Amino acid sequence: MSRTTIPIFPLPEVILFPGTFLPLHIFEPRYRMMLDYCSESGEEMAIAPIKMDPSNLKNPQPEIETIFGWGTIVRRDPLPDGRSNILLEGKGIAKLESYDTMEPFRIGVVEKIEADSKYIEDKLFVEIFDRILYLTKRILLSEGAKEELILRMNDLWSHPFPVDFISSILNFNFQKKQEILSSTDQILKAQLLVGIVEEMNLGE
Repeated sequence: MSRTTIPIFPLPEVILFPGTFLPLHIFEPRYRMMLDYCSESGEEMAIAPIKMDPSNLKNPQPEIETIFGWGTIVRRDPLPDGRSNILLEGKGIAKLESYDTMEPFRIGVVEKIEADSKYIEDKLFVEIFDRILYLTKRILLSEGAKEELILRMNDLWSHPFPVDFISSILNFNFQKKQEILSSTDQILKAQLLVGIVEEMNLGE
């Protein structure tokens, strides 16, 4: 793991998974300032889900999940009135340790969780992930996905965060997605996801 600081954008029920793209519309003054900060510090930004407790949502500085996705801004379209549309590419997962500051926007001190491919050699992971791929393809086919996408699912064997990526493209409960993202054990991630995709196939 590597320790660093990164600006954090809290959002309700939004997860930035590694290997995915997230479009955002930036309009609040403090987050316009965050964009300026990002342009001077490597274009990195984290997206942290806000904990959905009713009392927390009323807090001007709501509590967030402590494990979240981070990425880099790969596109920025400034608008005439100072707002911006941006595209964020998910690069990895980070764990919040503390805050460097909360104002005017959050800058967190985080540990970036490095991708570790050793689990690919684990027989149990291989068996579980093979079933995840099979069931995910069935789900995508039932939803009318293009054949090209189905075939490209096999490329996920070389993805640094394969279970997280599949979680990002399937439609299931947000809290379960957060649970998968938060697990640092790739086999546990896979066990969580295989149960979900099995349920989704039963519901077809």
